[in-house]
Amino acid sequence: MGEQPSGSGRRSFLVTLSALGSLFIGAVLTKPAITYVLDPLRKAAGGIKGRWIPVADLESLDREHPVSLPVVGEQRDAWTRAPEVRLGTVWVRRGESDKVLAWNAECPHLGCKVGYDKHDKKFGCPCHESAFSPDGNVLGGPAPRSLDPLETRIKDGRVEVRFVRFRAQVRERIEIG
Repeated sequence: MGEQPSGSGRRSFLVTLSALGSLFIGAVLTKPAITYVLDPLRKAAGGIKGRWIPVADLESLDREHPVSLPVVGEQRDAWTRAPEVRLGTVWVRRGESDKVLAWNAECPHLGCKVGYDKHDKKFGCPCHESAFSPDGNVLGGPAPRSLDPLETRIKDGRVEVRFVRFRAQVRERIEIG
């Protein structure tokens, strides 16, 4: 009665072998799956927020009036990547001794695109009539702060802007992307 049928040992061996094979396949597939899921978090940690993007030649900028320029670069969104996408707009003006001044063209009130009136020499938001001086300071309207200044640098005669966005509707400048 203590003897096992001959097929029983072979069956338990095959079951064990199948279980080990399944564990191996599961382990091999786990690394790419985890990498796929965590990739956007890894990219967000390194981030591309506040990157330097060329916007114009220094010689093309006016000293008296700012110029509206598109900011074009690579856009990353979770797992997708799109090259040459319009990321936003900036106002850029050449200042004293070739210093370049730049502002994000989004109104700090609700994010509408701010325009510039050459005649009145001031920025204005068409949505709720916020007004800003040529230096970006608030002159009136519901905007909670001045236009958001951006860092600039000149590299090989090209003006580069450290492009970032800021949270709207708050007094302090909080970078969001």
